[in-house]
Amino acid sequence: LDDRTLPDSLKALIGRLQIPMLKVAVLDKTFFSRGSHPARRLLNEIASAALGWGDQGDAQRDSLYQKIEQVVQRLLNDFVDDPAIFSELLAEFMAFTGDERRRSELLEQRTRDAEEGSAKAELARREVEHALNERLLGKTLPEVVVRLLQEAWSKVLMLTCLKHGVHSPEWQAALQTMDDLVWSVAPHEDPEARLRLLELVPGLLKALREGMASAAFDPFSTGEFFSQLEMLHVQAFQRFKRAVAEVEVGEVPSTQADAGIEAPLLELPPAEAADDAPAMVEVVEEIVLLAPGQTRPQEPEVALPDDDEALLQVDNLRVGSWVELQEDDEHKLRCKLAAIIKPTGKFVFVNRTGMKVLEKTRTGLAVEFRRNAIRLLDDALLFDRALESVIGNLRKLKNA
Repeated sequence: LDDRTLPDSLKALIGRLQIPMLKVAVLDKTFFSRGSHPARRLLNEIASAALGWGDQGDAQRDSLYQKIEQVVQRLLNDFVDDPAIFSELLAEFMAFTGDERRRSELLEQRTRDAEEGSAKAELARREVEHALNERLLGKTLPEVVVRLLQEAWSKVLMLTCLKHGVHSPEWQAALQTMDDLVWSVAPHEDPEARLRLLELVPGLLKALREGMASAAFDPFSTGEFFSQLEMLHVQAFQRFKRAVAEVEVGEVPSTQADAGIEAPLLELPPAEAADDAPAMVEVVEEIVLLAPGQTRPQEPEVALPDDDEALLQVDNLRVGSWVELQEDDEHKLRCKLAAIIKPTGKFVFVNRTGMKVLEKTRTGLAVEFRRNAIRLLDDALLFDRALESVIGNLRKLKNA
């Protein structure tokens, strides 16, 4: 009953086994010498199953609590002088916990798979953020282009990264489309730029449309983006047209004349209709893409030295380790380390049913260790721990 690993709410229930255990110890002299004794094994199996059991409001409805209560009641009511009842109850209890374990392992594996998928998405998000910041940070561009890239093309880049990877031709093509878009709305003076723009725009718009359709981007927003983008390109052509009109034909170099710059490029709207200056924005802050369901960027973590004792405690954690976390003055959370997701450095914990209940970074766990809010649970055999404790106390009394 002094064992810190047993949940407080189950101690009273397991404590009722004292009389049956005392009786079997008197009846069977191998009780203390044989580690595989059914009575000892039953107690150890109950304690092992209870390791991940947390305090619950209505404990009586929990299947594990009910099963342990059933075993205790059977022993109190039916055990007189035949220790065979322990073997029978042990087989029943192990069949029950076996079924529970299989269900929890299945859910645990699904949790791991989901976390690994989430880690891949997180890495892809970082790649996309890097690509966007590399091309936009510090530049002044039309606001519609910045929004299109940040809100829409980022999704295309995410899907491309996840599906094909950053070394694929598809990823390079998606980056090139972004580069072409940024170039197409920048001011250019040289005549060659007019020819390139004329050749570039149809393919650029096609690539943008196909990419946004593949990412299932909202068609209404897509239409809005494209109508504003079209106006930007019309304005670019209009500027070229005016620049040519200001040059006397005799002064136009032959290369430009041959290129036909003085000819109308498109059926353009009147200059005043196309002359409204687009809203410009300077990208001064790094672009941060939020994960689905995330409302704001994560706060930076505290920095700890590499040899910090708490970090070493975290590094000693192994997948399968059970811990108890003191959430507040009244609530404790018992959970098992199910996975360490290396790409993102996340430690994922599940409850005894295999459902994710906690996620921490290495530093976040170290902080919990530093404030003594987390402790490892000893999963060694309960009876053996209790026996060692008793023998240790007897030795102390003898020496005293």
